[in-house]
Amino acid sequence: MLSYRYAVVRRSILIQDDEITRDSGFVLICAGYLVEQGKVLLVHHNRFGRWVPPGGHIEPGETFAETAVREFKEETGLLVKALSSQPVIHPPDDNATPEPVPFYADVEREGFIRPAIAQYFYVQRAAGTARDPVRAQLKEVHAARWFTWQELADLPTFEQVRSLARHALRNYPVEAERSAST
Repeated sequence: MLSYRYAVVRRSILIQDDEITRDSGFVLICAGYLVEQGKVLLVHHNRFGRWVPPGGHIEPGETFAETAVREFKEETGLLVKALSSQPVIHPPDDNATPEPVPFYADVEREGFIRPAIAQYFYVQRAAGTARDPVRAQLKEVHAARWFTWQELADLPTFEQVRSLARHALRNYPVEAERSAST
């Protein structure tokens, strides 16, 4: 069996400016936190061997929020939309379209050859999909499961995931879905 550090995939983000292309030095990733009935949905990721929010690497032509939505669908089978943690200040026009704002962002190092700039969004099921079952994509994740506040305490995950999952349970934008036991 290969050690963990050799299983890490290398990805580069290239920036092209005035005919010069250079490596940004970072990996860009996004993930989503879905809270329903006081539980948060996490996936057991094959590469990390831990429970994490559904998410992954940004692809060319995607916004951060689009990445979170696509990765959520790929890993759980659920259609979701990204919710902004901030109000829209300027309405869409021919030049500017507001994008959802993540509720948290950081730079992560563990499990990455290059540091990863990570953005975390609240997500909500798309209209008309409330009864769709969660279907883990076994190519990338071992399982997908809902967790209560109490179950997060002993969950094999990163401390940052535990903190963000608890934050999501306490502050999810749809108040009726939040956890009552915090």
